[in-house]
Amino acid sequence: MSDLDEPIHLAPHDPAWAARGRELAEAVAAALGGLAVEVAHIGSTAVPGLVAKPIIDIQVGCPNAEATAVVRRLQGLAYEHLGQAGVPGREYLRRRSGLPGQSQSGQPVNVHVVERRGRLWVDNLLFRDYLRSHPEAVSEYAAAKRYAAERAPRLLGYSELKARTVTRIMAAARATARSPET
Repeated sequence: MSDLDEPIHLAPHDPAWAARGRELAEAVAAALGGLAVEVAHIGSTAVPGLVAKPIIDIQVGCPNAEATAVVRRLQGLAYEHLGQAGVPGREYLRRRSGLPGQSQSGQPVNVHVVERRGRLWVDNLLFRDYLRSHPEAVSEYAAAKRYAAERAPRLLGYSELKARTVTRIMAAARATARSPET
């Protein structure tokens, strides 16, 4: 198994990430046909204008009873399964090169398999959507990401250094979601 703590780098926002995310989400959904899943493009590449690791994150929501079948099908598409990778309730898979003959060939991808409409499903979409509608949060998060990437060029250290900012933004997103004005 590959090392989870892989080197990271940030790239300026690429408007093509939205189309790649849709394409990859559709490909994953097609591969999981017959299973009760929902698929969404999440993460920084799903937020216009946000600096990001140039890796598309796809979230698959499914009943817990189908998670094993989802993981097996994705492994059949050359996704590497890394277990929960430190996040209880999530099965984490990644592919760092594409499949021959596909337009997303070479596009690095992470897939997060979580309980459909469970806490992780809801939180990941809430975080993404909050950033999409709050430019000041995008600026704050981008600064935290740059700071973390400069000081920790590997995934685990980078994630740890930006965790406080993620927690702060997530709290604001939850507060906004609970607000009757939204």
